[in-house]
Amino acid sequence: MTTTKPGGGMREIERFEQQKRDMIRALGQQADLHQLGREFMRDTGKFRYTYHFTWLGRPIIQLPQDIIAIQELIWSIQPRVVIETGVAHGGGLVLNAS
Repeated sequence: MTTTKPGGGMREIERFEQQKRDMIRALGQQADLHQLGREFMRDTGKFRYTYHFTWLGRPIIQLPQDIIAIQELIWSIQPRVVIETGVAHGGGLVLNAS
């Protein structure tokens, strides 16, 4: 459902969300960025890049992009239960609980 301001037009947040969806779709079509992403993962893996981050002070062994994606999914789906497996230092548990 699209809400409008008095006088017509999409609300600013709806316009923002549509622009975001359009840019995400366009990013997905960029083969050169896909290759750069693979190179990034390969080249940073030797430095254990995913081990460099925390969530609310607890180590979380995930990429920052994945951390953001997880919280966005939890917020939009609002599941009754989230099951965390492979707990190392508790950062993922704290993320899911927060």
